[in-house]
Amino acid sequence: MIRFHAITDRGHVRPHNEDAMFADGQNGVFVVADGVGGRAAGEIASALTIQVFEEAIPGLKIKLDAYATQPIWEVRNQVLVHLEQICQNASKTVYDASARLDKKGMTTTVVMMAVSSGTAFLAHVGDSRAYLIRDGLIQQLTEDHSMVNELVRSGQMSYEDASKSQYRNVITRAIGLYPTVQADVMSIDILPGDRVVLCSDGLSDPVELAKIEAIGCRDDVNTATEALVNAALLAGAPDNITVAVVEPDATPQAEAARARAEVMENLFLFATLPFNARLRVARICEARSVRPGEVLATEGDADSAMYIIVQGQVEVIQHNNTIATLDSGHHFGEMSLIDERPRSATVISKGPGSVMVIRRTAFLSLCQREPGLGNKVLMALATSLVQRLRCANSALQS
Repeated sequence: MIRFHAITDRGHVRPHNEDAMFADGQNGVFVVADGVGGRAAGEIASALTIQVFEEAIPGLKIKLDAYATQPIWEVRNQVLVHLEQICQNASKTVYDASARLDKKGMTTTVVMMAVSSGTAFLAHVGDSRAYLIRDGLIQQLTEDHSMVNELVRSGQMSYEDASKSQYRNVITRAIGLYPTVQADVMSIDILPGDRVVLCSDGLSDPVELAKIEAIGCRDDVNTATEALVNAALLAGAPDNITVAVVEPDATPQAEAARARAEVMENLFLFATLPFNARLRVARICEARSVRPGEVLATEGDADSAMYIIVQGQVEVIQHNNTIATLDSGHHFGEMSLIDERPRSATVISKGPGSVMVIRRTAFLSLCQREPGLGNKVLMALATSLVQRLRCANSALQS
């Protein structure tokens, strides 16, 4: 059973509340929207967005139930695609309403979560946020679509300067700014004790992250939610405040989920990425179980996938001779992401286990969908291949 509590408050300064929220524990859907555009306009934008998500629940529930029945990579991504479409529908609805009502600039941020079978699916646009509290530590799941965050990411502004900048609330993506919008979507496996905090910037701006972490860990979701809102009120509450603390049921495959998360964190392709970026990249990582003796790659066959060992061991065989044994965290086939050439060895699972598979088509789709993130992964791949080439040259010269 999903445990949750959600509160919205006008705050101390704003004359009215332009935030809107929706919390449906039965269907596992939670939405926070922070309207932009001044009196009435922002309220309309956020309310319309909430309405679009509410009306989308029946169709979304079909996707979530399909994932609960068959929790595999392909079905997981179908849920993410559906969330992208709902965000598109919300943006078109708000954009059309702004023209019809003559409320140019009427927009809203949105952050939402849908839960199924121990997996949280998230979508967000703007600077409302989702946080994960796990083992007493907090991680930001979303990445702000804001002017200062773009400057920080490009190295043109420090985090300290960003927190004081007069442009810190200028968002670069919003629901309703255009008829279409690029939403960030991601999924994360829920582990025992995990909590997710959804909030508008009425919490995240005045309350420091360490305090959100400390309060978010409190005994129950009701106490934590009320204390977070009170912390924003005590900090001056210059904006509307909306907070939802959700404690979903954990995945039944917690051990495998932890192993995948650890491998993602340490894999050379993703090791330098922040936590929220790794979640978005995980969309291209196909998780699958392997049987003892299963052939993952065959010497001489063309292939276009990279494999990462999550659990278990594999044997690498070349010309009928075993040349290596790879265990958790190791990988093979990274060159297949850029060049489809015959495999140089056969790889066979030594026992039951699990792997992640990155196929070239999925890798290229990431680069097209998120060029900035794709370029970082491409650079990591290029750096790895250059290092291998240098090692090979050194071996030849010695």
